[in-house]
Amino acid sequence: MDSNILLLVTSFLIPMAVMYFQRQLMIEILNDLRVLRILHYVALAGLGLVLYSKKDIVNIDIQIICNFFLFVIALTYAAVFAIISNNFEDLETDKISNQNRPLVRQSVDENLYWKAGFFCLIYALILSFFIQKELFFVILFISFGYYIYSCKPFRLKKIPFLAKFIIGLNSLAVAFAGFILVGGEIKDFPLIWSVYILIPLTLSANFVDLKDIEGDKVMNVRTLPIIWGENKAKFFIASMTGFSYLIPGFILKIWWLFPIIFLMLFLHLWFLFRKPYNEKPIFLVYVASIFGLIFFIVLSDYLK
Repeated sequence: MDSNILLLVTSFLIPMAVMYFQRQLMIEILNDLRVLRILHYVALAGLGLVLYSKKDIVNIDIQIICNFFLFVIALTYAAVFAIISNNFEDLETDKISNQNRPLVRQSVDENLYWKAGFFCLIYALILSFFIQKELFFVILFISFGYYIYSCKPFRLKKIPFLAKFIIGLNSLAVAFAGFILVGGEIKDFPLIWSVYILIPLTLSANFVDLKDIEGDKVMNVRTLPIIWGENKAKFFIASMTGFSYLIPGFILKIWWLFPIIFLMLFLHLWFLFRKPYNEKPIFLVYVASIFGLIFFIVLSDYLK
């Protein structure tokens, strides 16, 4: 426990020190943190956790809670590296689609900005290693996944479906991490939930490409909205979204839950098709739905 407290204090002292010595850099990193995307991974780690320990959730000890919280911090540091490296690679796209990004506005020193991202990756790996060695490999895996997704010479985000499959593998890896944190082994992770994360949940996440259509056209990034057009892509995303909401209801067999599922699905699709398009409310409904799923998995044995 003492080591966890030391890691926790260190994790918060680092950004405080950067804020003191490089205030502008820290402000830009925090403003560009993309909290909802990080919460997506936090929710999936929580999903993995409850899939192993739903019957004993109230008996989880303080050590596991602390480890989970530290893993969330490690995820956040790893996310900073992914964001910064992506910002360098997508600079020309962002000049069209995301003009508030730090590199577009030239509000940070590029060399210092890159060093901050690399430091965050190293710290995320060190932190995860001290929590649990398996988590080190999860952070390493997802960081490598995001790197080959975004960065040259790979830049796999240009390849339809393969790009989102990489993101799906990252999502599944984080769910595995939550499962491992409470004593589970990857081989015991429920197959049906692995398929759920890799296919409908991942394909429904194609909505993240809708706000970058103009920039992706210029840079020849072949996302679904570029290949099929915005309307066809939205209908495909909507169909996958429908599956991603309905499948858990059938897995859990809590039939009275379907009115709530249909309500959240309606909100998700309404924001998806609403104009002008805004990604944030979709993400809010999406992330809230995953946390809701966690809640109902925990209570599933008592609600049938």
